[in-house]
Amino acid sequence: MTAHLSRISVPPPGEKPAARRRGTTAPPASSGAMPEDAPRREPRRRVLDAAIACFTRAGFHGTSMQQICTEAGMSPGALYRYFPSKEAIIIAIVDEERAMRMSCLELLETAPSFVEGLARMGDVLFSAQTPMVCLELGPEIYAEAARNPALKPTFDAVEDEMNAAIRAHLVAAQARGEIDAGIDPDVAMLMINAIGDGLVLRHSLEPGLPLGEMMPALAGLIARMLAPATAPTLSPDRTP
Repeated sequence: MTAHLSRISVPPPGEKPAARRRGTTAPPASSGAMPEDAPRREPRRRVLDAAIACFTRAGFHGTSMQQICTEAGMSPGALYRYFPSKEAIIIAIVDEERAMRMSCLELLETAPSFVEGLARMGDVLFSAQTPMVCLELGPEIYAEAARNPALKPTFDAVEDEMNAAIRAHLVAAQARGEIDAGIDPDVAMLMINAIGDGLVLRHSLEPGLPLGEMMPALAGLIARMLAPATAPTLSPDRTP
């Protein structure tokens, strides 16, 4: 489950998860008050955290640059020194997630099987043990990338990079006999991504759904979908 599950992001060592940073930087947008910890963060970080909080509440199109300024506790002139447009902020958020997503490949590399690696990635994403921007903004990012030519190249580059890495693990699993060698890897990746995207969307519709707890069962279904075909069982009085 690429998050996509491929959209899973694990914060680099020493960095707080984005959602936790937001936890102390989200006063009501109408308050106009500078967040309590704003002076201790560099201005570009303040803008990104403020934008994530606003986008989560109202969506990309429901958020204005002025609302981001208010959330960040800075003037429009100061904000525009870092980001000339809302699209530039969105691209920066996607770029920032790029390294975080790639770091999650370690879960595939250290898992005993490909499907178990996917399950571990899903558990990290949906169990809330590490709050992630991609989970909260996933549907917004997908929709915006589909219709915004300024964002789509960046989004596609991140997707292609992650998908290529996961596909390589899938092909290696086929070579080990874990996955049916007759399955087209590109078709398998399409199905895995579709499952991951669907789970992210389902989470946005039902935030209380315990998807993290469901990972073992979901992984079992995927394992059955990808398992090598077994030879037909013949009755004792029949020969092949």
